[in-house]
Amino acid sequence: MVSGSNKTQKMTQKSTKNETVEKKTKGTAKSNKITYTPFSTPAFIQDLTGSAQVDLNFKWNLNANAFTEQSIAGDPWNQGYLDNTGKFISSPPQSYYYNLATTDIPAGTAALPVTWVAFPRRILYFLGKNNPETNPYNLDQQKLFELADTGYYTDSSGARHSFPQIPVNLCPNPNWKGELQAYGPYGPRGWQDEYSEWSVTRNSAGKITRVDFVCENPEYWYTLWSVDPNTVAKKYEETLNFGLPTNSPNNISVKVEELYLRDPISGNPVIDPFTQKPAYNPLNKWNSGPLSVRGSAASGGAMHLTSSPNTLQTEVGLAGAATVQRNVGNVNPQALICCSQYGQSFRNSDPFIGQSVNQVVGGTPAARVSLANPIGLYIQKPDFSNYQLFDDPKLPKGASVADCWQVVRGHEMLIDPVTNQPFNGNFILHAVFQIPAKWIAAGVTKTIGDIKITSGGVTSPIQWAGQIAQTYHVGLFARGLPAKDLEPVSCAVNLSNPTEDAKLPPAQVQPVQMVYQSIWNAYYGTKIPNPVNIPMSLATNSVIVPVPVKQGDQGLRMVLICSTAVKGAGNSLPTVVAAPNSGIAITVDQKAGLQDVTYAAPGNSYPSVFNMLTLTVNIDKNTTPGLYGIQVNNPGTGMPPAVTGPGYIYVFPS
Repeated sequence: MVSGSNKTQKMTQKSTKNETVEKKTKGTAKSNKITYTPFSTPAFIQDLTGSAQVDLNFKWNLNANAFTEQSIAGDPWNQGYLDNTGKFISSPPQSYYYNLATTDIPAGTAALPVTWVAFPRRILYFLGKNNPETNPYNLDQQKLFELADTGYYTDSSGARHSFPQIPVNLCPNPNWKGELQAYGPYGPRGWQDEYSEWSVTRNSAGKITRVDFVCENPEYWYTLWSVDPNTVAKKYEETLNFGLPTNSPNNISVKVEELYLRDPISGNPVIDPFTQKPAYNPLNKWNSGPLSVRGSAASGGAMHLTSSPNTLQTEVGLAGAATVQRNVGNVNPQALICCSQYGQSFRNSDPFIGQSVNQVVGGTPAARVSLANPIGLYIQKPDFSNYQLFDDPKLPKGASVADCWQVVRGHEMLIDPVTNQPFNGNFILHAVFQIPAKWIAAGVTKTIGDIKITSGGVTSPIQWAGQIAQTYHVGLFARGLPAKDLEPVSCAVNLSNPTEDAKLPPAQVQPVQMVYQSIWNAYYGTKIPNPVNIPMSLATNSVIVPVPVKQGDQGLRMVLICSTAVKGAGNSLPTVVAAPNSGIAITVDQKAGLQDVTYAAPGNSYPSVFNMLTLTVNIDKNTTPGLYGIQVNNPGTGMPPAVTGPGYIYVFPS
């Protein structure tokens, strides 16, 4: 952020700004011209052409820049630490996470991969029999695979059960004698929470014929939708039909209308006030749940991540929070995640990512870090050494299990524009595991379910996609830059309002999510079924991105979701302001008041109660186009000073 201003700095990374190169990626027959920007699209993917792609690049840049500025800001509103004298210090900016758009990166600076197993570790940890000291359930591996694939397991009597309860308090270790809650995250496949999700297609005999594995972030698909909804529908159809024979009964037709966000009462499409087109439903017919039903009543599939913590904005925020050095050190990832209060304990991903980032920042020499361009989460190619292909005389010569792993979106290899060398890892966004069409054309009739995998000394046919998920990793790429040593501080301390500790100040309002009111009403009013039957709304699957507006827009109705907001004397409400002299006027609706809403805010694993303010926003015709933050002030005194929450509004030219 620019000191003393609510407006974010311009995106001008000198080392990669608008650098156009011609490159070849593995498996691509022709060269693709890619324009590198500070925040290129995930895996440098080009889903559009011409001016539409330019528009997408610009909007993706501004969203990714907002994620980064929010990560650097941290949480100074209701969190801090105690200094050596016991004085509360509000969390300072997390400046050891740097912004690609405002930082010169020396040529040749390598990006390091950080990877973890895709199968959800929390299922193993809280429910598996190999961890008897961590849970009372002791479910065998087959039941865990079934849970990971479907959200249910079958007991010895044939009865089906969903996830049991697990402890609420996980720090320093799970407290099984304390309060319990239903296993989350919730949602149609919320439990697949390692930044990779999958959907399984089976034939009439129950054998797996195809698995779609994804790690594409939802923010990208929202951004693509804002530019061209018809292309989104086209990409859905192309991707979910990828590699299928022309005459396959599993081919589907995707209509753009099936992806619309609809009013939960009238069923009519909800119109986005900015684009004046129907808004996007991320849990639409073709991107919901772990099962892909095909045939006359086709539905289901996996196009992008849907588990509430599986967002890119969350991942960038976690990396920023992990840069803060703590006095507990960084040898024990559970101690560090409890101390710093980022991410979810006992995942493969969050504790390891946080520990890795913290060790880089606190290493010798010390470093500032950022996710490398193109920022994102990427599937890594599986280890096929423990797979066994079935025997079939009609298999083509040289056929291997690896032929069944087909990269649909993304690339196995990309050139790093900073080093001009290949990144040390894969940039796969979407892969399918299925029998190749040319094998089927040659007369092969067996399925994925006839391939075997050896795990834990046991060889068995593929009955569950989770068996495959245990053989591949998900990863990100981080780039460090030399820096001065960063002094460690004590563990994070949370504030409340009114304060629950007389030694601590009351909390200031923390802005969380800003959305057009009509879109929010549809999200929050749409109920989402889930295996554990916890009340859940589609708002959990929305995204935290800047609200787009135009110069001269008047009377825009929005809602601001926030936390630790309170009323003052005479029921006075918090105030919301943009940058001074920006020409952005924000009025809080006194009649609507301060309302409570319960949902898992995007990035959170579990629902909680937030506060909601209803706003009217007016944009002056002379407001300078760009990205703006907001300040929210609780009525009263004694709180930390209001700090700008960056990246909440983007003003476009009229």
